[in-house]
Amino acid sequence: MDNYFSRKILNIILSSKKLFSNKKLFLKYLFISLISYLYTFSSLFFLIEKLNISKELTFAIVYGSAYLILYGVQLRFLFFKKHDSYKFFRYLGSIIFFYVNANLFYNIGLRLNLHYLLSTVLTIVILMPLRLMIYTLYVYKD
Repeated sequence: MDNYFSRKILNIILSSKKLFSNKKLFLKYLFISLISYLYTFSSLFFLIEKLNISKELTFAIVYGSAYLILYGVQLRFLFFKKHDSYKFFRYLGSIIFFYVNANLFYNIGLRLNLHYLLSTVLTIVILMPLRLMIYTLYVYKD
């Protein structure tokens, strides 16, 4: 049994090395992510600074909507896959994981008295590579 888990971990490591060596995929992921983060930052700024909505609520709303939009964009333009219920449910599971962790990291940053935009940047830096790995190896895999 221990050997089984060792092989699984080794396969994940080898797959992730291969994944991050695929420059075209990584650059497309980076481009899509940058557009998503432009939406995220501008929405955060507008809702917090202009409409005075709480930072925590704004982050939850903006990140939740961004994740929903990203499913379709990544499905079609990054992974060139067709929608099916299995992929969508795997995506839902992954965004719940990332949504919870993004909110956790963001709010930890706020509690450490970081500016909300800096807290957002740190959350992105922490989760972005992991998201690509999970999406490629699990979510959008046929």
